[in-house]
Amino acid sequence: IMAETDKQSALDYINQMFPTEASLSGVEPLMQKIQSEIRKVDAEILVAVRQQSNSGSKAREELAAATCTVKELISKMQEIKTKAEQSETMVQEICRDIKKLDFAKKHITTTITALHRLTMLVSAVEQLQSMASKRQYKEAAAQLE
Repeated sequence: IMAETDKQSALDYINQMFPTEASLSGVEPLMQKIQSEIRKVDAEILVAVRQQSNSGSKAREELAAATCTVKELISKMQEIKTKAEQSETMVQEICRDIKKLDFAKKHITTTITALHRLTMLVSAVEQLQSMASKRQYKEAAAQLE
């Protein structure tokens, strides 16, 4: 529905273009020019619609690719998290083993020291027995110190 002001402005335009009956002879070339403009605008609209359609499909493809990439990234992050947890478990086990080895080292060191002192005691007892049998009491007394 055309508003009254739109009808009036259209009539004003037509009257301006064709003020006399003689000027109506220019209607045909004007109509051809208008039809040419309409075809041109239609072609531009068609090109724009095709571009928009291509853009839409391209955007969908890019969105699908981005979604796929995000899924891959999430998968890799989960894989890294799993490996990090495994590494943490391994480090804890290694630390536990190191503590066991440290205790074992302390026990071995204590045992070696005890054996060394026992060897020294046995040697000293043998020397004292030898000195006692030879009646070397002065040297035996020095040895006891």
